[in-house]
Amino acid sequence: MVKWASGHHCWKRSLGRWFLLGLTFVSVGAPVVTGRASTLPVTVNEASTGLSSQVYRRSSALALAAAIRSGKVTSVELVKQAFAKLKADNPHLNAVITLREKQALQEAASLKDTGQPFLGVPILIKGLGQAMAGESNTNGLLTARQATYSKTGTFVANLQKAGFIVIGQTNFPEMGLLNVTTSKLYGDARNAWNPGFQPGGSSGGSATSVADGIVPIATGNDAGGSIRIPASWSGLVGLKPTQSIIQGDSHTGHGVNFAETKTMADTEALFNALATNQAQPAPKTLKHVTVAYSLKSPVNTPVSPDAIQAVQQAVKFLEQQGIKVKQVDPPLDGVALMKDYYVRNTSAGAYSAQLTKTYQKREMVPDDVSPLNWGLYQASKNVTAQQLKAAETEIDQAANTMENFHQKYTLLLQPTTATTAPSIDDPSVLPENEAKLRHMETIPVNQQMPLIYDSWLHGLTKTPYTQQANLTDEPAISLPTYVSAKGMPLGIQFNAAKGQDRLLMKVGELFEQHHQFKLLQDQTTTETTTTPSTSTDTTPTSPSESAKPTTPAPTQPSVTAPTSPAKPTVQPSRTVKAVYLTKAFKLYQNVTNLTVKRSYSAHSRATAPHFKVTGIVTLKNGQRFYRVKGGYIRVNAAAHNLYYQRKTKRVAVIAKHGIYEYRHATLKANQRVKLVKPKTVLKVKKIVFQGHVTRYQLTNGHYITANRQFIQWR
Repeated sequence: MVKWASGHHCWKRSLGRWFLLGLTFVSVGAPVVTGRASTLPVTVNEASTGLSSQVYRRSSALALAAAIRSGKVTSVELVKQAFAKLKADNPHLNAVITLREKQALQEAASLKDTGQPFLGVPILIKGLGQAMAGESNTNGLLTARQATYSKTGTFVANLQKAGFIVIGQTNFPEMGLLNVTTSKLYGDARNAWNPGFQPGGSSGGSATSVADGIVPIATGNDAGGSIRIPASWSGLVGLKPTQSIIQGDSHTGHGVNFAETKTMADTEALFNALATNQAQPAPKTLKHVTVAYSLKSPVNTPVSPDAIQAVQQAVKFLEQQGIKVKQVDPPLDGVALMKDYYVRNTSAGAYSAQLTKTYQKREMVPDDVSPLNWGLYQASKNVTAQQLKAAETEIDQAANTMENFHQKYTLLLQPTTATTAPSIDDPSVLPENEAKLRHMETIPVNQQMPLIYDSWLHGLTKTPYTQQANLTDEPAISLPTYVSAKGMPLGIQFNAAKGQDRLLMKVGELFEQHHQFKLLQDQTTTETTTTPSTSTDTTPTSPSESAKPTTPAPTQPSVTAPTSPAKPTVQPSRTVKAVYLTKAFKLYQNVTNLTVKRSYSAHSRATAPHFKVTGIVTLKNGQRFYRVKGGYIRVNAAAHNLYYQRKTKRVAVIAKHGIYEYRHATLKANQRVKLVKPKTVLKVKKIVFQGHVTRYQLTNGHYITANRQFIQWR
């Protein structure tokens, strides 16, 4: 760190600009021990009226708010549903670290409708850097486990003004230092797609909570990729707004607050509720946008075939939409910028030492913190004012370079991450580097920062793309458009010029509207935590839909991590009951040695082979297969849910001989009204669920099938 003339370290000076993977602030309140989630009380033990488990899990935040406003469900019922889901699933995921159950139910019961966009919707907030009076403020440190916030900050206060009911805090790594979520205090968070893998960090607990369906939105913060990395590895939308555009965010730092989301409508509504008026309006069309795309790692590390394919698919899609795309690497020295990044990150170690002294009345020792944090603390003692100034100068130059770059290229497209999620056992720092970091005080001063770089490199290799937007203060967004052959998601990232947040959301809408999003709820689920509802009511997956729910009995939350299964497990598929495949694929006789029973060639959507799904098989290595009649097929991007799961405004008939309109959603032959010819465009009022099969109700009151081989969104 900088050394003042008086000999004091200037950790406070750089704290205001601290831009780690997370954001950290301290507010000392009454000591309250907050540890692992297993210590949390359980009071919701009775079934409550609410939505069916499937409806709740799949609904957007705006749809839930609309259901509350229409009287189809109450906020109290939804909050109880969220707690039930949380307590059933958290033992496997370790996503949530604290609950505020009594307060949340009281707030839900007393909530008044004043037009809030997210009226009564349950939400989880990140346990790091998002102040709420009386809640945990540990920064992930064992030595600060008693810390609580004394008051609620602007960000959380605005969430409450928008109508959200905060039900708890989510898991994060110590001081937000990592791109995964693990710490001595809280343990590993696990990926909702496969608990044998990391969800990313540092907002990993939030991402897991949203992907799993505990809540439709959970907040995060992003100072180096902490929203976008978990979004990429958890199959979500992750917007990192322009610096200071969210009310309450710093103008001088490089960290921002926002959230992990599932839909662009939720993303935009949340942005509107939280942002200042600095954001530029979105263009009416994207036809005049020029996109530069890059496959190169900014720090010259390997890029996986999955990451390359994700970008190439996006490039092809953009070109199909008439958007100009050109391969151009951003003109920045990524290695130099990361070295600047790490010089500034040494303030995390100094801050950890200060917090330890505040709460423990002693000096920090190596066993108090992670080896990386200890290394940063020791290095902070030797960082000079000249080093910090040089880093700031280089970062400012990078911002100017990207400002000029965006005058020619409106958007920059890259993979969000260079790989899919690492396994839960993959160390964030390699053991040989951890050993050196534990004795950082013995390392010569001129070797300390190189050791920091080398120590972070194992993790940085997986996520080299996200830090640039934080350093340049630009907005960036990760979109969930790709799933690997092993069934794990990977996002694509768009960067834009400062203030162009709405442009990024417009791009997200383009991908979403053309069915490019690959959410867990639209792929498959291996959850075993709730009993499927027998309700056949329509579901509010969009604001115009409703349902009468049942709630599963909850279990106590726990952070105990499950062991990997010793053999392939077969579980029911609760969201995907039928799939069709347009690309070439293989039907396997079994999954033990992958004996091929039959090979299928590529087909058009209307003629593609389709299968009824009877279960999901998960192998020890994370690969997943649909169990279908006659064998098994891989769960991947080529296997599409046969039925649409969300509402749209218009559909076109693509069935060769047309489709029928019906008087009722059961679509029985004696209810036919008329035959609709191919290429006819129909206006849709809402989506209706008949178990796991969906129908569209038209604006004329009639019903049609939502089978994607018969109709197509327009």
